[in-house]
Amino acid sequence: MENPRNMKERQGGFTLIELLVVIAIISLLASIVLANIQSARERARVMHAIQTVQQVEKALALYILDTGGDPPPFTCRLTCTAATDPLFTNPGIPGWNGPYMRLYDLTHPWGGHVGINYRTFDFDGNGQLDIAIVLDDDAPGTGWADDSGYIPLASLVQMDEMLDDGDLATGTVYGHGAASTALGEMVIIKSVDEL
Repeated sequence: MENPRNMKERQGGFTLIELLVVIAIISLLASIVLANIQSARERARVMHAIQTVQQVEKALALYILDTGGDPPPFTCRLTCTAATDPLFTNPGIPGWNGPYMRLYDLTHPWGGHVGINYRTFDFDGNGQLDIAIVLDDDAPGTGWADDSGYIPLASLVQMDEMLDDGDLATGTVYGHGAASTALGEMVIIKSVDEL
């Protein structure tokens, strides 16, 4: 039979080392779970942004289909309002059957404005005016120096890989200071034929 004094010593609880090991294991598991949650959240933001770009493309395609031609060149970016948004308010074009969507206050998941430069600039330098869908780093209704909607570089690369060639400086998707973009924003170049 075991000495009652030895039994009493073993029933005293965990040692400090055992508690530290358990705490270390729980901390490690928690950090792994939190990292996976953050990664999943960022992937969801990327997918949401891509869906927003596709919605803008569909709205432009419907506009062109309904009116039988290109809209006049326009910019619907930070200074765009409900009255000047040609996809939301009829600009007097025959066949317009909108509203197609609201661009004037459309934001991407990081809080910046989603806007369009429609045939106002030759972004890719091929001699033709382009359609540019812009994921801006500035929030709607703010100035160009707002930068509150900054898109992380890893997310820009993920979007470029899904939409283009994976290189933010080449192809039809530019971002993070490449071509005519600021750090933390993206421009997707389209032609009317691609809509």
